[in-house]
This record gives sequence, C-alpha cells and structure tokens, in this order.
Amino acid sequence: MQIVVRNPYRTLGLLAGATKREITRQTTSLKRYLAANVEPPVDYSFAVLDGFVRTVEDIDAAAAKLNLDDDKILAAMFWFWKGNEITDEPAFEALKDNNHFEATEIWNNLISGKEVSKKNVSAYNNLATFYLFAAFTGNSPDIKMIAEAVALKMQFLQSDFVMDMIKSATDETFKTTKKAVQLAYINALRNNVSELVLSQAQFVKVFSNIQFDAKHDFLKSISKSIIDNITAQIETARKTRTANKQDAATAGETLYKNTKDDLAQLKEIFGATDFSYSNVADKVANELLQCSIDFFNDSQEKELDNDYHEKSISLVKMAKGIAVGSLMKNKAKDNLQTLEEMKEKEIQAAIAAMQMIKSLYEDNERKIRQQVKNLEVTDFEIIMGIKSINWSAVNENIKNSIAWEKVNELLRKILSDKNIDKIKNCTNSNQKEKFVQLAEWIKSHTTSKLVINNALNRYYGRDTNSGGSGGGGGGCYIATMAYGSYDHPQVMVLRQFRDEVLDKSNFGKWFIKTYYHYSPKLVEKLKNKILINSIIRKILNQFIKIIK
Repeated sequence: MQIVVRNPYRTLGLLAGATKREITRQTTSLKRYLAANVEPPVDYSFAVLDGFVRTVEDIDAAAAKLNLDDDKILAAMFWFWKGNEITDEPAFEALKDNNHFEATEIWNNLISGKEVSKKNVSAYNNLATFYLFAAFTGNSPDIKMIAEAVALKMQFLQSDFVMDMIKSATDETFKTTKKAVQLAYINALRNNVSELVLSQAQFVKVFSNIQFDAKHDFLKSISKSIIDNITAQIETARKTRTANKQDAATAGETLYKNTKDDLAQLKEIFGATDFSYSNVADKVANELLQCSIDFFNDSQEKELDNDYHEKSISLVKMAKGIAVGSLMKNKAKDNLQTLEEMKEKEIQAAIAAMQMIKSLYEDNERKIRQQVKNLEVTDFEIIMGIKSINWSAVNENIKNSIAWEKVNELLRKILSDKNIDKIKNCTNSNQKEKFVQLAEWIKSHTTSKLVINNALNRYYGRDTNSGGSGGGGGGCYIATMAYGSYDHPQVMVLRQFRDEVLDKSNFGKWFIKTYYHYSPKLVEKLKNKILINSIIRKILNQFIKIIK
C-alpha cells in the first residue's frame, strides 16, 4: 500500500501532525547523516513495515509534499499519530523494535468494546493504518482486513477528536470540515487501490455499513459514474441493433451482462424504490425489450431458422426482471405473453387446419348418410332382397367426399419440416395432444397418406428415409404418386417386397436408403404429370407381376 509505505511523514521519520519546524529540522538532519554516510538514529519510519531505505531525493520529495495543509492532512490520515502520550509511545517503541504484535495489542485493548474517546482516538487511527498496510503484505490483498481498517479509520474521522490531529498538522488559519476530510480520505484510498484489487462494487460495500457525515456525497459521486457507465452501455446496444437488427439479440445479451452488477450496486446504494435507481433500471429494461422486438421481427421477416423465439423471449425475461416501474413491468409482461402466443402459432395453425378438414369430412359424411336414410329402405326389404344398399360404395363416397389432393397441398404447407420441429418444441402439452389426435384421424381417413405420414414420422423422430416397416412406416413415394393412394393394392405389394426381400440384404438396404433420399424430390416434380404417372404405373405393373 504505497500511500502508507511511501508516506512523506514516514520518509522523514516523523509522526503525523509534525510541525513545520520539526519537518525542516528533520529534513536537514537526515540529509547530513546521508552525506556523511552515517546511519541516522532510529526514528518513526518503522522499518518493520518493509525494510525501509531512503535517499536524499526521497527526503526532498517528502518535504515538498508537506508544504501545503491539504497535503499534510492527506498524508496524516494514512500514517501514525500520537494522540495519547501514555499509550501510543509504548506502541511506537514496539514497532521500532520490529514487534508489531505488541503494538497492535496495545491499541486493540484501548478500543475493544469502547466508544471513541480522547483517550483512545489515536488507537483507532493507528490500528487502521497498520491494518491497511498489513492487508497488502500477502500474495493477494486481504479484503476483510481492508474493510476492518476502513471501518476503524471512518470511526476516527467521524469523531470530534479528529480535529485535534488536523490542528496539529496544519496552520492555525486553515479551515476544513469532517465531511471534507472524510471525502479526501475515501478518494485517496480509491486512487491508491486498483480496481483489479478491489472492484467498485467491493469498494462501495466496504463503506455501506458505516455511518459517517460524507456518506451521501460519497455514494452520490459513485452512483454518477455507475449511471454514466450504464447509459453508455444502453447507447452501445442501441447503435448495434440499429446498424444490424440481426445483432440485436447479442446487443441485448451484452447490455444485460455489462449492466447487471452496476444495477445491483445502484440498487444497494439507493434502494429498489428510489427514483435514481428505478429510472435507470427501466431504461435498461426498455432497451432490452427493443432488442427483443427488433431481432424477432427481422428474423421472422427473413424466415430465419435461428431459434429467434427463444432468444427474444430470453431478452424479455431479462427486461421483466430488471423493470421497476409499473408501466415498464406491464410492457414486458405484454411482450412476453405475445411472444409465448406467437411461439405456438405453428401448432395452432396446424390444429385449426386439421380441425377444418375433419369438420368438413364429418359434415359430408352426415349428409351422405342422411341421403341413404332418405331412401327409406326397410329392414324387411333388405332381408327379402327386394332392395339393398351398397355400403362399400357409400363408404367410398364418404372417403372421397373431399378433395384430398387439395387437402394435401394445404397440409404440405402447414406441416412442413420446419413447422413440425417447432410443434415438437411447443411446451403446451394439451395443444400437442390435440395435434396428434387430429393428425392420426386424418391418417386413418385420407386416401393419400404420404404427407400426413411424413409429418407424424418427423414429429415422433422416426427415420423417414429408412424405408423399414419397423422404422416408422416410410411410404413408397413414387408408387403412391403413381397409383394415387398409399393403401392401393399394388403399393401394398411393393411395400411387402421392400420389407420382406430388399430389407434382408446389404444391397437392398442401400437401394432403400437411396430411393427414400431422392424419391420425395422426384414426386414433387412429377406429381402433376399425368402422362409420366401413367408410364410409371405400367412399368410398376410389369415389375409387380415379376415379383409375384
């Protein structure tokens, strides 16, 4: 701790409060000893602190630093002072003999469980000075000892007796206040302790539980620098997201990371309800919300697959946790609700579409069955064979009562791979259960199962390229396209051949894998080519005759 170790009073071998005459006399005396190459008599430089060595240049510099009253006071606050002849002198003699244990024991006995008084006031100062030095003697600073040293020193500086030391150290005409002296000590300490050693948050915490006149002014000065830093971070985030909205999420995350500790410190200084804290906290929250909005809108507009829902929601949750004012809290709450709802838009759209398909099918089924009923065929007529109903034809009419080709075009859009992945990640279990029920219903009623099978396979994480019947029921894409139905008898023969013959050999497995890799793309290109589908059917018919 250089402000102690290189203290000008120490360099001159004097105690704090030495008079101008004493300083001049000691300066001259020390220089003479050095010029004569003679060791000076033991003085108050206390070699026990760090094996003290001084030069003529050191002596001149120290004397120069003790010319002005303000400099004298600052140096005095970080050195030893004889406020009590009876108790301090024995402690100083112990330090001269390199026995700091005895010195600290003397001072500790004077302050233990006692209020600051004229008798022990210097013990508070001297013990604080020694502890501050000792805190920096190890491999790393002792934060606990620093806090103890500061607590003792502030008790000394808060007492009325501190003016006794100031009067002894300064000119009679010099005027100051306890508050000014306290601020001078705090600023000097801050300037001499690196932030790497004691962060600003730790520094504030050291003083947080101590009561002293300058505390409000100290915290105000600290808070200004904190608020300035937070404001700068907000502006950086704003510029980043404005320049490129895809960087808005990173800008928000960085803003949160870089202001989290500052906000916590500001909250500790002012309290959660104070305007100074709430105002800046809400500004951070507002920028986080804007980062979320910009990133979400830009990602959605560009149809990016960058997990933008989750990132945007995360930013809003950060804002919600920081917001203090009711207006900002409600804004964050509304944004979060909107994002949660939009996160489920894919499953909601899928459910709505499939429900519409199911309702249309069931309406058609009711109408057809009502028409059959209107024929008024009696049980007797049926039994006697007078009249009969072709139920197979009725069921076929019901099954074909809606345009499954158009339905599948709709399903391809709402049940795309990207949408299915989002549906899988949906956290609403009721919605997911409803989705599965409707998808299974369509699978059991449609005349073309390709689209719905692919969707369910992806939803359940089945390998749609495997082709194996145990691997999720992959469909024969080209055959299904050619014959128009997944359940067409010829398609069923081809699936049986795939499972019972091809899947039994390495070559067959390779062929299946290759087929299922390329066939969906071919189907997309050829599905509306009537002539080509007719040719494919003829080729497949001949092949089926062979494998039968």
